[in-house]
Amino acid sequence: MGMHGIYANGKRLAAFVVPLTLRTNQPETVSDSLSLKRSTKRRAAQRWELEARLDPLHLDANELFVQMISNGHTVPFNIIIPQNVGVDLKRTATGIPLTSGNAGATQLNMTGFNGLIPAGSFIRFSNHSKVYLTMSDRLGPGTVNIYPALRVSLQSHTTQYDDVPLLVRYDTDTIIGMQYSDGILMDNGVIKMVEAV
Repeated sequence: MGMHGIYANGKRLAAFVVPLTLRTNQPETVSDSLSLKRSTKRRAAQRWELEARLDPLHLDANELFVQMISNGHTVPFNIIIPQNVGVDLKRTATGIPLTSGNAGATQLNMTGFNGLIPAGSFIRFSNHSKVYLTMSDRLGPGTVNIYPALRVSLQSHTTQYDDVPLLVRYDTDTIIGMQYSDGILMDNGVIKMVEAV
């Protein structure tokens, strides 16, 4: 809890501070007929997008600056995605869940843990980098609903539910450089990152 931020080589370079916006981007088409009957369709593609301010940096500002220049808008990197406050307060899970399911599934089977993984938890599986959201509570072993649909089949793969890494790229409107306030604090304002899918 509280370890969210931008990481490089296992070290947190910068922490996220509020305001912070985390949204899903899943394309939808909506059209109205002449009789005003609405037709809607949601595509399968989905990614997470995060906009956040960073805690202003002083003595360690050079490390974030080097990371931004090295990665630019093209090289993916890990952040630790912030969990919903309600999830952090309600979660009692212990152990490492093993999850199984077929590609395209929205219901998965979890075993090997005790306690509660609440609805609204971000999770990630050991065989691919996509981050999913639990859509139902899971108290001990059993079935859990997820969003979006599973991209890659799972066969007893370990599941991370705390300090979940999200593989992202800096969005194209994020300034790759440094901005200083008061001459000594690196403060780049709002940084936007999109999941590398």
